Amino acid sequence: MNSYTETNPLLTIEGVSKSFNGKLILRDIGTPEKPFVIYDVIRPDRIQGQTIAVVGESGSGKSTLFKLIAGIIKPTTGTITIPNEYKNDGTFKLVDPGDVGYVQQTYPLSRNQTVQKMLMLAAEQGGIPKNERSKKVDEFIESWNLKEQRNLSKKPLSGGQRQRVAIIEQLLCSHHMLIFDEPFSGLDVRNIDDVKKSFEMITQTSELGTIIFSTHDIHLAVELADLIYVVGFEKGKPGGTIVRCFDLKKMGIAWEPYGPLHAELTSGIKKIIKGG
Repeated sequence: MNSYTETNPLLTIEGVSKSFNGKLILRDIGTPEKPFVIYDVIRPDRIQGQTIAVVGESGSGKSTLFKLIAGIIKPTTGTITIPNEYKNDGTFKLVDPGDVGYVQQTYPLSRNQTVQKMLMLAAEQGGIPKNERSKKVDEFIESWNLKEQRNLSKKPLSGGQRQRVAIIEQLLCSHHMLIFDEPFSGLDVRNIDDVKKSFEMITQTSELGTIIFSTHDIHLAVELADLIYVVGFEKGKPGGTIVRCFDLKKMGIAWEPYGPLHAELTSGIKKIIKGG
């Protein structure tokens, strides 16, 4: 089993529910019995970011949960808190729009701007000091292999290049935590591998690099995540909620090649989602 320790919480959800026009969509996210806390994970002699999967049947509220975490919408009840990065004094703050990056499937990019200008604007929006922006953007362009695309606009970029630029934009704006809503949907094997590599870069570049993603492919969730939340419905109760949580770190299978124990977990989660 890989050794690790959990230190400070990076995201805490407590007692969150969300209703639209009187209809309860999500309820009881983050309770004493079923906490929703993402911790900073420390492993010896390596950078280790976090990868969290949220899975469940369609309509259970996963996208709503993501919008709540990103600060795009506000909870009806409860709180979502993150470290107060700007104070850097161990305190926490309610999540605001822009605190958590939200990478959409279509990777929308600014029109009529070069990659360089897009990323410089993202660095400005992210509060990076003016005298540091160019260096920071150069570092991302180099490490994400976009040197030849630096002066290109959106149109000539391939799908994979657009994805990388969109991810970097969010990293520059939101720094450490990124949400991916169904990033593998409709992709072929090659593009799925590209997304996997992007996940690796995010989590292996920063100790605080945190990915929260949803997918209908439970095999991929188990392969990539170190923590999995299953969203579903409880009999006789309205609204989606967390029905199970699987900590692959405690199970001893996080960060390991997909094997028999992963396959067993995959099968078990599929049964839970199907109500078996």
